[in-house]
Amino acid sequence: MAEKSRRPTRIARSSPASVTQEVMAIAEQYPSWGPHILYKLLWPDGAAPVSERTVARILARAGRRVVPAGGPKAAATIRFERSEANELWQADFKRLGPRRNRQDSMAVIDDAFRYCLALVHVPDQTLESAWSVLWDVFGEYGCPLQFLCDNGSAFRNNATWRWSLFDLRLMLLGIRSAHGRPYHPQTQGKVERFNGTIEREIHFENALCIQKELDAFRDRYNWIRPHQALDMRTPGSLYQPSGRKRPTRMPEPFFPEGAFIRKTNEGVISFKGHRYKLGRAFTNLPVGLLEDEHGTLNLVWGNFILAPLNDFRV
Repeated sequence: MAEKSRRPTRIARSSPASVTQEVMAIAEQYPSWGPHILYKLLWPDGAAPVSERTVARILARAGRRVVPAGGPKAAATIRFERSEANELWQADFKRLGPRRNRQDSMAVIDDAFRYCLALVHVPDQTLESAWSVLWDVFGEYGCPLQFLCDNGSAFRNNATWRWSLFDLRLMLLGIRSAHGRPYHPQTQGKVERFNGTIEREIHFENALCIQKELDAFRDRYNWIRPHQALDMRTPGSLYQPSGRKRPTRMPEPFFPEGAFIRKTNEGVISFKGHRYKLGRAFTNLPVGLLEDEHGTLNLVWGNFILAPLNDFRV
């Protein structure tokens, strides 16, 4: 006397078996990618036999992805980003690898198009490791206008309250440096999100193969994986290298024409009977003093006016 199931014996508009097989095959290949990305990969020209939501349902039926419930969308997040390639690069360190043998890596991405310029296994998170990666990246892709990073030891290694040796090196290459607010990773949101993508997509099993895994991930990220913020295009299809070429060797400190040159002693200089404390980054380096059109004497480095000299008076 049990009640019979009300489930229909035939679904008139069910997805073709061939479509289901295609969806599951590409989901096996890229298990951490969502329905919107897989949909774009399968039918890049938009001529799809099913909708994106149907792809999500196919994955959900297989236990691979939960279809989000309908309802009002959340308010859009306010985003701050550059519109052209090489206006701003972001960089960060991340520890990767097997849980008991995690090692350091460094990522560099372009802010406008999310192109991953470098993803390198490094020995440590020091200034020299960071600069070794960046010098090669500058040589391959040219120099950006501005460089954004956090306040880690490599980037703020000997800074007191303004500039580090890392900042001074960038400025000699004509690159303006910027640092996020301490304990506020949202400022470097794109590279932080990139690090999260690495965690989801790479499962390191052997510490000896870290760079091989990073290279394969970088290739997928730049050239295969469509990006929602780029209208489902890949970063590699949009990014163009910078026309600002890196010199063959690191420039020596230089200053604008007409600047007074002073040599610091432990980051301190004397000028016209007064002492000025510039910070440890300038230890034993020459600095420039240049008067502007208003008669204010400014500290200069390379082609950059840093601040009025009186800001440093002891």
